[in-house]
Amino acid sequence: MIVDLGTGDGRAVLARAAAEPCAFVIGIDANAAAMAESSRRAARGRGARRLTNTWFGVESAEALPGPLADVASTVTVVMPWGSLLRGVLGLEAAVLVGIASIVAPAGRVEILASVTPKDAFVGLASLDGDAEAVIAGAWAVVGFELVSMRPATAGDLQAARSSWARRLGDRTAWRIELVRRR
Repeated sequence: MIVDLGTGDGRAVLARAAAEPCAFVIGIDANAAAMAESSRRAARGRGARRLTNTWFGVESAEALPGPLADVASTVTVVMPWGSLLRGVLGLEAAVLVGIASIVAPAGRVEILASVTPKDAFVGLASLDGDAEAVIAGAWAVVGFELVSMRPATAGDLQAARSSWARRLGDRTAWRIELVRRR
């Protein structure tokens, strides 16, 4: 099971579900309106075009897991902002705990994020320098190991299928990968 958290318009969920028909792909966002069209599109298709391996749900990261507890082999978070961004960076414990609670043992969290000093995050002005230690330490508390943290490539940004990633301009995005310890 793959969960795309903060899915926004849900297009990435549809693309992944079409590319991986044996995977069940869930899109979760706190804003139902943003993903309504993708949800309709998944249900409306006919024959092979109908995506029965998708589901969209409305929830905040802090309120997870419910029936999603420990079920996701992969959680993706692409270009988060607000409390979701602060959570994946280890700056908001309730969000971090919510995300961690849906990941299965040995499951992965894949994050594509961008932070600059103008974002004004107290304690983390950018994702270079000491950020790796801050992120690794916060995720370690909830049972995860930081596998890699590196600047995202153009291929990473394109593969994310995110309109936000296309609008980065000269901002650097970072690819962060974590694995839940067994």
